[in-house]
Amino acid sequence: MDTFTAIACLFGIAAILSFVNDRYLRLQHDIGLLLLAALTTGGLRVLELIIPSGAVGLLHQVTQSFNLNDTLLKGVLCFMLFRGSMRVSWATLREQRWLVLWLAFAGTGIACILTGGLVYAGLALSGVAATLAQALLFGALIAATDPVAALAILSKMGLPKKLETVVDGESLLNDGVAVVFFTIFAGAAISGSDASLAEAGSIFMREVLGGAAMGVAGWLVIHHLMLRSTTYCTGLLVSLGAVACLYAAAQHLDVSGPIATVVAGLLSGNLTATRLSEATLAPLRTFWSGLDEVLIALLFVFVGFHVVLINPLPGIVMGVPALVAIAAVLLARAVTVFGIVGGLNAAGVIRADCLGLTQLLTWGGLRGGLSLALAVSLPDSPWKPLMLNMTFAVVVFSVIVQGLTLQRMFTQERLAGLLR
Repeated sequence: MDTFTAIACLFGIAAILSFVNDRYLRLQHDIGLLLLAALTTGGLRVLELIIPSGAVGLLHQVTQSFNLNDTLLKGVLCFMLFRGSMRVSWATLREQRWLVLWLAFAGTGIACILTGGLVYAGLALSGVAATLAQALLFGALIAATDPVAALAILSKMGLPKKLETVVDGESLLNDGVAVVFFTIFAGAAISGSDASLAEAGSIFMREVLGGAAMGVAGWLVIHHLMLRSTTYCTGLLVSLGAVACLYAAAQHLDVSGPIATVVAGLLSGNLTATRLSEATLAPLRTFWSGLDEVLIALLFVFVGFHVVLINPLPGIVMGVPALVAIAAVLLARAVTVFGIVGGLNAAGVIRADCLGLTQLLTWGGLRGGLSLALAVSLPDSPWKPLMLNMTFAVVVFSVIVQGLTLQRMFTQERLAGLLR
């Protein structure tokens, strides 16, 4: 199937599912799309066993026409991260900087190790063969809370500004640490070699610091051109072109494109947007908001198709790896967040309800397309299907179960008292 036909099919299916959700289910838009896409694909797969129609084969062609790694990490994520980071207030982020930085950097690393260890032990007890390096690799690709899922769902809860900044800031920054651990453990799992501490430090410096420097350079270009643009059309093209070129340049220079985009978005939202005229800024906000909603809708439908098309694992009791992965991710996240929040609270750096904030950040630590892209990017191997099944299970549970129940668990009054 050619790319244009695949894109047309994806747009058409997303439009139909969006209408069904709005008219009948009335679930939160992103969750409803993912759920309907998964149910539709599952229904077609069951129907295919009774009446062969080729519909599942067509969906295979649609999903295989896109490389999820390229589609997400290059074609979608840069625009979503830029729009999301522009919403973050610099003043509030500075106020919560220690909590955000500890969660994004130390928290991601600790969660990676804990998740890997728990998965290794859980799979061993269940009789599923996996090495420690493979378990740690899963911990790396699932450790970072996904900015796409977090910004799409949590931003609609009406979080107080401080909490919204913590959630947004962590999810926008922690991918750099996850990439470092993913690179290290992927090499160990594939080749059996161990990466040195010096090599890990080199990767971290290049990805994070190099990405931040690229972001500042990209923002200088955006700032210079936007302030001298006199029409909405010019401002629109400048913002789109600069973000796309910045991300592409970061990819070619082997630095973190997401971090570069986040830095450029933070600076643009706090230093550039405030100096634009309302005649230019208002339509730009409307465009970026609409683009964000469309990209999220397409991505969640796309993920829904991929989830159900995963094949069962031979010789393994169905659902065991999924349950082990979900339990490990939630437990590791809870332990990590409680330790960081409790430590900062005891030191007087923050004033928080430790248990309540841990519950919110654990249950609200959603995983999404970023983890899927990392799992899909792994080279073919006997253990890759196990990685895919566990990753997809965590993503579906995260977006549908956690996403649907999160708003019911926290009232506005309770949210207001979590972080003071």
